[in-house]
Amino acid sequence: MADPRFIRVRDVAKTYVAGATEVEAVARVAFDVAEGQFVSILGPSGCGKSTLLMMCAGLEPASDGTIEIAGRPVVGPRREFGLIFQDATLLPWKSSLENVLFPIRMMKRDPAQYRERAEALLGQVGLGDFLHKRPSELSGGMRQRVAICRALIHDPELLMMDEPFSALDAITRDEMNEALARIWETQRKTGLFVTHSIREAVFLADRVLVMSGRPSTIALDFQVRFARPRDPALVETPEFAKICAMLKRTIEAGYARSGRSAA
Repeated sequence: MADPRFIRVRDVAKTYVAGATEVEAVARVAFDVAEGQFVSILGPSGCGKSTLLMMCAGLEPASDGTIEIAGRPVVGPRREFGLIFQDATLLPWKSSLENVLFPIRMMKRDPAQYRERAEALLGQVGLGDFLHKRPSELSGGMRQRVAICRALIHDPELLMMDEPFSALDAITRDEMNEALARIWETQRKTGLFVTHSIREAVFLADRVLVMSGRPSTIALDFQVRFARPRDPALVETPEFAKICAMLKRTIEAGYARSGRSAA
């Protein structure tokens, strides 16, 4: 039975201190995420979305509050986590297959036991013919597909993504959204996904958390009720556009709170 509180975030806050200056980035955030659920995190630029994700990943300590994942407090990075950054950060001298297997080597596991899984993952994202290509021989979208496979190779319980498609052009970004949606349908990981794209957030997620302006809280917790698997044509429907418009208004209110302009 899936855990309805696989992720438990309770009154989490983050304040950065530089000399005599204190900047309150995140203020009293609280939410739960059920096991197997995909949650997108939206909000004004600089509101602390990535900071919140890094606290959940154990890469950034919280100033206050608690984060529990799978019943255990998060006090640092864990092998059960998979993390994808804005940049693919592939090793340039290694092939796609070797890059995917790199975390296995770092964990002191036998790469031979994971080779079949690595090849299957790369095939699933359309890179079956690019197993032995180096990053310089791949497009930006291809490199991010390799990064997704690398994050999934050790079968993590939780996949966290920090604006992984932000550097891609619009067409490639749409292709990556569709690829990630297909991967999620087969892998069924719990997912936390930070993005600036409202369309991306709605298309991929079961829930969208909208953060307010800094110091940020959760301004809206919205359930996305579109059936899965998601057809790419969904983004052209009036209901999809209506939800995106509502979320845009909520984000603009977050900018107003922070005293900045959405433009």
